[in-house]
Amino acid sequence: MQEFHTVSESRRLFDPVLVRAGIDRLQDFFKTQLALQNTSAFLWSPIGLGIGIIIYFSLSFEPPVFWGYGMLGFVFFGFLFLKSYERFRPVLFCLLLIALGFTLAQFRTASVYTPILTKKMGPVDVTGTIHSLEHFPGGEAVRVILEAVDIEKLEDYKTPRMVRIKLRDAGGLQAGQRIQVLAGLNPPSPPVLPGGFDFQRYMYFKGIGAVGFGYGQADILEQPEDNTWRSALQNFRSHVVLTLSQRLEGAGGVAGALLVGHKAGITEEDKEAMRAAGLAHMLAISGLHIGLFFGVVFFTIRLLMASFPALALHYPIKKYAAVLAMIAAVFYMMVAGATIPTQRAVLMTGVVFVAILMNRTPLSMRLVAFAALVILFLAPESLLSASFQMSFAAVAGLVAFYNAIRPYWSAWHSKAGFFRRAGLYVLGVSFTTIIATLATAPFALFHFQQLAVYSLLANILAMPLLAFIVMPAAVLFFVLLPFGLEGFSILVMGWGIERILEVAHFTSSLEHALLYTQIWPVWLFTILSMGFVWLILVQGRLRVISVSFLVVFIIGFLNIKQASVIVSSKSDLIAVQDQNGSLLFSSLQKDRFARQRWMEAYGLQDVKAQKWSKEGASEDLFCGEGGCRLQRGGHKVSILYDLSGFEEECRWADVLIAPDPLPQCKQGYTIDRFDTYRNGTYSLYLDEDIIIRNSAQLRGNRPWVAKAQRKANYKAP
Repeated sequence: MQEFHTVSESRRLFDPVLVRAGIDRLQDFFKTQLALQNTSAFLWSPIGLGIGIIIYFSLSFEPPVFWGYGMLGFVFFGFLFLKSYERFRPVLFCLLLIALGFTLAQFRTASVYTPILTKKMGPVDVTGTIHSLEHFPGGEAVRVILEAVDIEKLEDYKTPRMVRIKLRDAGGLQAGQRIQVLAGLNPPSPPVLPGGFDFQRYMYFKGIGAVGFGYGQADILEQPEDNTWRSALQNFRSHVVLTLSQRLEGAGGVAGALLVGHKAGITEEDKEAMRAAGLAHMLAISGLHIGLFFGVVFFTIRLLMASFPALALHYPIKKYAAVLAMIAAVFYMMVAGATIPTQRAVLMTGVVFVAILMNRTPLSMRLVAFAALVILFLAPESLLSASFQMSFAAVAGLVAFYNAIRPYWSAWHSKAGFFRRAGLYVLGVSFTTIIATLATAPFALFHFQQLAVYSLLANILAMPLLAFIVMPAAVLFFVLLPFGLEGFSILVMGWGIERILEVAHFTSSLEHALLYTQIWPVWLFTILSMGFVWLILVQGRLRVISVSFLVVFIIGFLNIKQASVIVSSKSDLIAVQDQNGSLLFSSLQKDRFARQRWMEAYGLQDVKAQKWSKEGASEDLFCGEGGCRLQRGGHKVSILYDLSGFEEECRWADVLIAPDPLPQCKQGYTIDRFDTYRNGTYSLYLDEDIIIRNSAQLRGNRPWVAKAQRKANYKAP
């Protein structure tokens, strides 16, 4: 009898009518949820553009010019032939954005082209016009960027558009001067790990193809013929930095960063403390600073205007104050160097400004999407930067959060007394810090492999100092500077910065102030980013799908496998990962920069570097006088110092590594000085199979790769 009921119920479960009804309900559900997304279609525009940009930068070769324009043409004809089919329009629009992003990135790469130095040079005479200067602590040493460069013994078509040189003595240098200096030059550094941060690409998009240092004082060949606005602006920035460094001691470097964007004057101790305390965002002029600058000017001018009843009652003083505050924000952007983060911040502030003029609410995700679109149009490469990703993640997270709690927040704030307003301020700072920290944490961990644990505490203590003391004093500084009366504002600003530094040093000194993690693969970071975007932009119940991205990320993160062996680009430093996840190095004296970056990539910033024993065994690493043998996962790796044992090691090893040139080994794979010179850093993964990766393999033959330029014989357009 029981079996009869079970069979009967199973037949009812698969009844065609019931199944069809279930399918219809499911279709109705998805139609309803998809309809909710119509209001947020514009918000996905930067995502489509970004996909095209990522596709371009992920290629291992430089695509022909017709690729981008061809894709745009294909989509355009698709619109023409399918214009009567509305269901195809969303797909075509997505394809249009992807093709446009690809084309913009391709065009930008060609437009900023600069030859990159392919090998070390020096000492050579370098002649150029000073584009900008950055003063180091003490005000004597300076880093200059030269344009219109002429380098001794280097052909014009191989000469970079700009060169960055560090000089020990500023010697009265000013922007616009043409100087000559004896210098040693190097190409910008390629990645120290396969798939790591590409400093060479970063400098390429800044137009800088060589970096170096001067051997002596620079000779001034020519003074600026006409004091252009750009030279005057650069000299004004240098004057501000020198004024602050002379009148303020430890706080002078931070003040220079806050006022004009010069971070070279900050001591390493202060940088590390600010980073460990989660206050590093204060050192880079971005939306926070532009917003505070705009707000101080806006509320001050509005208050002054409101003091005159005839003006306040008959004129829109709020809009007048917004206009003057916007002018002040643009001035601040120019003084700060008009970098991509400041341009982005001013752009978003400008939309707020327009919203004020039109009596609309400025707190909107459309504002964020619009700013992202403009920045990606102007500088597509910024999508790859930590600055772009973290700032937009923070702003998008904050806008989404405050839009969700706006009704409750307005109710709490209405008719609130002094104590409730003070409490709401602290609560607001706490919420802002928590949401911004959560939104930016994945990006900070991916790019820097560390996260400030006590950033909430540090920001609650430091943000009032920045908002109510430092930035108002900064505005007052610029107002009084033309009259020579800036002394008081410098003292107030210096006091506030000193208190912020005290907070930073106190917080960073707490136990476990930093959380460290290992480097992630790009695909894992992409999954987490997709989950974040889905959570922020998708409306309705479909938002829960973002949890699946998080689950996949967690599974992938727990199964990350790092390289067992790393060989530096000069082949003079080798690291082996032990069973505990730490690194053992062949030397603690050579290539210290690469060693430090490797430690960071493995999440070992707070661990002392260790050298493997010259003789004896360390787990599965056995060393003797002629070299070392590593046996792991059924694979054999030989690290050879003495070539007299080459024949024996060649017969034994699957992979043979040596800091010197090696003969050909038919039985195994070899990595020697010639290989690392051609291909950069090597990583070996010893698992079921041996996987060998190198920097050149992952970077490909792109215009920003110095060795690829030499092979392709690129010439500047």
